[in-house]
Amino acid sequence: MRNKLILGIIVGGVVGALLVLIFLVFIDGKTNKNRTGIQLVTADSTKTDDSKNQQVLVYGNYMDLDSTDYLLIPLGMKTLEKTNDITGVRSKSMDEYYGNESEFRSYKYNFYALSFGNCNNIIFYNKQTEETHLLLQKPAIISQFYFPYYDENYKSKKYWFLLMGVREYDSNLDGYINSDDAERVYITDLSGKSMTAITPDNTQLIDWFIDAKTNTILMKVRFDSNKDLKFNAYDDIEILKTSISSPTIGNIIIGKEIKNTIDKILDKIK
Repeated sequence: MRNKLILGIIVGGVVGALLVLIFLVFIDGKTNKNRTGIQLVTADSTKTDDSKNQQVLVYGNYMDLDSTDYLLIPLGMKTLEKTNDITGVRSKSMDEYYGNESEFRSYKYNFYALSFGNCNNIIFYNKQTEETHLLLQKPAIISQFYFPYYDENYKSKKYWFLLMGVREYDSNLDGYINSDDAERVYITDLSGKSMTAITPDNTQLIDWFIDAKTNTILMKVRFDSNKDLKFNAYDDIEILKTSISSPTIGNIIIGKEIKNTIDKILDKIK
């Protein structure tokens, strides 16, 4: 009887510990934020010499920019773990610090899309003049990047611009720039020197389209409409339109009257 009592206490303790562990994991999964991406330096984090992690540049595969002298070189960043060995980086193989390999996949309208998981910037290299310049001048994540690439068999209308989505600030105030943050869409010429914002602040790009007849870009964009610092299914989606030749912040094309009618229809659905 005594042995059974002891066994019961042990089993009960184990079960209780497991339940507590499951509860803590559940709560942690609910409350933890996305801790990947660019961690920003704050005033508090620079008080000690060892507070800042060491960053290593990652060069992606280069790509010729069609009908120009420019070569695109994606730049990524890899954060190294803190080490007391100052020469540790040099003594290790760079393979340990290599990020996702950049790829260029065919998209639409004979544009190509850059697929580079940790793309933070792009170097423009002019093969004729040997001039180089950076696309961005601040910490950011280039979440989407599209550029024209036409072969000699292409006969339709050609477009000569770059389109990109850039996460350039910590919109949810968690100390990181990552996929949880707002994404501003820019259009620029093929030199990458004349960036113009075409989506408003506090949005994320879902998809984009070209209307050849009106020479405009239409963009499906998600707004943080409920102001909860998140972008999800609870937020509004709008379609914006702007000119390719004279780009500005896109105008919303669906009016309030249509939205009110849609809301009335949805109210009748159980």
